Amino acid sequence: MTTEVKKSRGHLALIIATLIFGLNGPFSKILLSPGGITPEVHILVRFVGATFLFWLTSYFLPSELVRKKDRYKILAASLLGVLGNQGIFALGISMTSPVDQSLISTLGPIITMILAAIFLHEPITLKKAGGVLVGAIGVVFLVMQGMQSGQSSALGNVLCGMAMLCYTLYLTLFKDIIDRYSPITLMKWMFLISTVITMPFFAPAFVHTAWRSFDLTFYLQLGFVVFFSTFIAYMLLPIGQKALRPTVISSYNYAQPVLTTSFALLLGLDRLTLDKVVAAILVFTGVYLVTRSKSKADLKARKRDCSYIKT
Repeated sequence: MTTEVKKSRGHLALIIATLIFGLNGPFSKILLSPGGITPEVHILVRFVGATFLFWLTSYFLPSELVRKKDRYKILAASLLGVLGNQGIFALGISMTSPVDQSLISTLGPIITMILAAIFLHEPITLKKAGGVLVGAIGVVFLVMQGMQSGQSSALGNVLCGMAMLCYTLYLTLFKDIIDRYSPITLMKWMFLISTVITMPFFAPAFVHTAWRSFDLTFYLQLGFVVFFSTFIAYMLLPIGQKALRPTVISSYNYAQPVLTTSFALLLGLDRLTLDKVVAAILVFTGVYLVTRSKSKADLKARKRDCSYIKT
């Protein structure tokens, strides 16, 4: 498979995952509203459901042996990429609004760019920095226009920021095992570890939940969060992570507020204004600039080509 084909597959996987995550925030907020489930139950249901689905899928695929020295890495990766990211997200979104959460998610590319520069020695090119800046301006512009009256919980916003930090640390520090193992192998172990850790603490809340009081719509939304937002999305993310650089991966977070607005328009919950159009243009311009930036390998290759021409 050529590099361009791998990159195309990576972008397609992240586009679908981003569409799913665009609905995950609003649905999770509904599930965690008063009269719904607690963050502990939300976390446990996602972990148990994803563990079952990933292990079930693995039985139909060739088995992949995890090297002994990578087991501790997978344990640490699960603490950041699953338990830290999804667990803290559930606590944060229960205290704040999906709009605020989508704004905080735009910190991802900035954090990732810094971490990639430190740990992976990724070059911070002018185009990349400009793309992050333009995209961030667009998202801030969009979210500020859509904010309703009232204040979100400061603690909820801090927790959402911590969840984003956990995930950016995961995709930056553990790119070696992301590249080495298939998405199914990696995810089945990471979710199993997270389930084992949380089960003793969150099982009582699950047992005491009044499940019979919820209607069909509630269960459909919960099913979406478990099957699509957890299983499908987390199966697609490693495909993008194997083919694309960390800063490119996180740049897709910019599309989430735009998608949230689009879903609201389709449902008749919002109206299209010039402000939203301008914000969307800024967001996708930023994504384009980041995705078109050169990696360290690209810059080295270009330097070799130039040296060859000069001689």
